[in-house]
Amino acid sequence: MSSKTPLVFKGVAHGPGSMNRKHQADLSPGELIALEGSALNGIPIHIEHDTSKAPVGNVLASYEGSRGELRVIGQVTDENVARQVLDGTMRGLSLGTDCVQTMNGDVLSRSQRELSICEEGRRTGTWITDINNQTVHTVACFSKNATGARANPNLSLLLPPPQPQTKVTCTAYAKP
Repeated sequence: MSSKTPLVFKGVAHGPGSMNRKHQADLSPGELIALEGSALNGIPIHIEHDTSKAPVGNVLASYEGSRGELRVIGQVTDENVARQVLDGTMRGLSLGTDCVQTMNGDVLSRSQRELSICEEGRRTGTWITDINNQTVHTVACFSKNATGARANPNLSLLLPPPQPQTKVTCTAYAKP
């Protein structure tokens, strides 16, 4: 990778929204819809939420995935971080959410200040899935009872990251 060519990636920044939040920073379906399009454009990308250091890239776009998850397209401009993404050591994503609360802990507002690349995000299924238009995280799932065996790309959100420099295809089977 040339120092002038950023590494472009796609990935899942937040799983499908839920009104039953596991954490106060988790987003509802409506809050996720509000982040589609240009809402996250330009926000900085950091490593492990360390905002004391310079950003290593930025978000280019965000959109809703087929399961209601928040997907992003971003670019990494730091060569060292790009190497870690390419070799698989840093492929987790974590959306930095700023929560303003009342004195009794009720959340008044949630806003996104940054996206982080990390070893593993706290939210299930938040991984870089494509690097420079090449899929690097996939899952194939087949069920005996399904109408025809077909791959379900959305289950990749539930699996651990791929090992360094490997394209991972896992097979899951439905319980009888």
